[in-house]
Amino acid sequence: MKHKTQILHLKNGYDLWGVRYGDAKAPIKILALHGGPGDDADEFITWADQLEQFANMNAEIFVYEQLGSFHSESPDFSKTENIDKYLTIDYYVNEVEEVRQLFGLDHFYLLGHSWGGLLTYEYMLRADYRSHLKAGIVFSMNDNIQDYVKQINQELLEMFGSDEFNYMKKIEAAGNFSDSHYHENLIKLYRAHLNRDPNYNPDAGMAMMAEAVYNHFQGNNEFVVTGAMKGWQVSDRLNEIDIPVLETVGEFDTMSVASMQRSVRMLTRGHFAMTKNGGHSHAQDHPEAFFKHLSAFISDVEAGNV
Repeated sequence: MKHKTQILHLKNGYDLWGVRYGDAKAPIKILALHGGPGDDADEFITWADQLEQFANMNAEIFVYEQLGSFHSESPDFSKTENIDKYLTIDYYVNEVEEVRQLFGLDHFYLLGHSWGGLLTYEYMLRADYRSHLKAGIVFSMNDNIQDYVKQINQELLEMFGSDEFNYMKKIEAAGNFSDSHYHENLIKLYRAHLNRDPNYNPDAGMAMMAEAVYNHFQGNNEFVVTGAMKGWQVSDRLNEIDIPVLETVGEFDTMSVASMQRSVRMLTRGHFAMTKNGGHSHAQDHPEAFFKHLSAFISDVEAGNV
């Protein structure tokens, strides 16, 4: 695995951890935005190799960890002034643009997973930023939080029934997230809908999460949304995006498949791919299908067919 680490010095004085994987001479450049918010970027480590393995595609993958995430620097988020200045969607969208410049990227593919998909939507909706893109790739993110909340509540109800559903909602309302039975149910939901790899350990997967960032925007876990992104939506603006966009989702994703299909119809040049039997992290639980879908879309963009 070829890689080159780069410390990204932001104008605000903080440093981000960045790295590029794959062949520097590859014509296809992909900037990948991790989820969370506040997660790490480990999921992208193997992407250049997997694109070559599963799709015979040569690409260079650019990765960084956002402000506050594990390998990057973090402001003191116990201070209100830092929360107000940095824990906003606008800050993280503008950070993407600054990182693009620091990596020296232009005419590239912007891909965002989950929260990273939210940032991808927002980046594409800014015409001056969008002008630098060949295409956008929204990896498991609805264009509004309401559809996401509806989906996770439906999954909870279908898995456990109404009594357990009501029990979990009472726990959430009380903020008693350390309750052992609640946690057992949450683990089952994560394994069914977040990452369906039999070896996936949800507790280990959250070990490097930047809790201050995650809790501010999301809430306690993937099946509650009580944070600052609760009312977010761009559904009524998708027709402003005039570049090719791939919407890719897992069959059993925490994101609504129907919502992402609707997004495709609203986009000027939208395309859709669903990974059968995949969860929210379908690049990990079904990599062959995921990377074949991804490479097919990129090949069509490169050939001018979309």
